[in-house]
Amino acid sequence: MTTAERLAENAMSTHPASWTADNGSSRHWLATAAHHAFPADEGNSGPTGFAACALSAEPEVTHDARDFTRTTLTGWGMQELLDNAAVVVSELLSNALRYGVTGRLGRTPSPHPVWLGLLRRGDVVLCAVSDPGSEIPVVKEPDYFAESGRGLHVIDMLSESWGWTTPDHAGKAVWAVVSGR
Repeated sequence: MTTAERLAENAMSTHPASWTADNGSSRHWLATAAHHAFPADEGNSGPTGFAACALSAEPEVTHDARDFTRTTLTGWGMQELLDNAAVVVSELLSNALRYGVTGRLGRTPSPHPVWLGLLRRGDVVLCAVSDPGSEIPVVKEPDYFAESGRGLHVIDMLSESWGWTTPDHAGKAVWAVVSGR
């Protein structure tokens, strides 16, 4: 069994895309991201799907996340989004590991400090990564000689929209909507 198949097997079950949760003190990060990404009046109709997996803070987890994304989207019959969604997930996860996990000094790291969530609504997919950090993403002027620092620019180019949830005691989620339109 491949890592992606293991992650998919242990993924959370499917829920309707219209599902939201905000019970006051504890907000579900993916529902909050969906609320921002899919305004109620947008009218995205069609099939819905939900998959999520917990990820460790190890560098090789990016490969596992891409495989999980490809496996999930293939299962949803959304092969046309595979490449863009895999790159977007890689960039979201890289940023979460760099800024959201390593920036939490003084805390004992959780075995699964990062979550990847995929939410389908019609022909669009919300890709969201949550981390325990409170630092919001900032698009910076790219340094063309640097080997890194262009992740949010890549996300912006490959997605229909992107953003983040308001950081709280549990951290934040950064999300992007990838579309087949």
